[in-house]
Amino acid sequence: MQPIVENAMRHAVATHAHAGRIEITAVARNGCLRIQVKDNGPGLAINQILVNQIGKGVGLSNTKARLERLYGTEHLLELANDPRAGWW
Repeated sequence: MQPIVENAMRHAVATHAHAGRIEITAVARNGCLRIQVKDNGPGLAINQILVNQIGKGVGLSNTKARLERLYGTEHLLELANDPRAGWW
C-alpha cells in the first residue's frame, strides 16, 4: 500500500493549497480482501488512467508485480476516478 498512498500524497494532495485528505479502507468479504485508497485530489485524465493501468508508473508497476508474485491471477489492481469527484 505504501507506493499507492505515496502516489496519492504526491500527485493529489500536495498539488493543491487546500487541505488534502487520503482515506484507506479494508473490507474482508467472501474470502476476499478489498483495500481502497481514495484522495480528494483532482483525479486523473482518462489517458493517465489507461497508461497507469498497464503499469507504466513505478509505484503502481511495483505494486502490481508484488501482487502477481504473491497471489498469481487471484488479485486485481484497479485505478479509477471517483464519479463523485469532490465528495469530501
